[in-house]
Amino acid sequence: MNPAMKRVMRNNILMAGQHIQAVFGDKGERFFYTIGNAELGLPELLLIGNFPDQFAAQALNEIGQYMRGRGKPPAEGLLDIGWTMPFKVRNAGGNVRTEFTAQAGEYLGHERYAVVQVMICDRDGRYPGDPGCQFEVPRP
Repeated sequence: MNPAMKRVMRNNILMAGQHIQAVFGDKGERFFYTIGNAELGLPELLLIGNFPDQFAAQALNEIGQYMRGRGKPPAEGLLDIGWTMPFKVRNAGGNVRTEFTAQAGEYLGHERYAVVQVMICDRDGRYPGDPGCQFEVPRP
């Protein structure tokens, strides 16, 4: 990892509690994840989808702050942080660390960290995995 980038991440973690990494793929896919929560024994957060940068960062920052304030990961299922709609979270597994959150592992120097996937409902209040959901987010 580039030492300058690692300093930026470290500074963001010190100032805000976490760093938000945005990834824009070659095929138009986008995802966002946190770096730094694992240093506190908490999971990193992952949000997959073509969301506006500011929205994704704000959502992950508020969920991260909520999680760090409680000192424990959110329970799987609906998560209400006071927004007009709740989020849904689930533990991510499989290849999440290599396919989605690789920079977190590089920053930490290991792959021994958990990841919680954050999901946002469609216009009808259905989440990925629910029957009839208008969009499907891959499950890592």
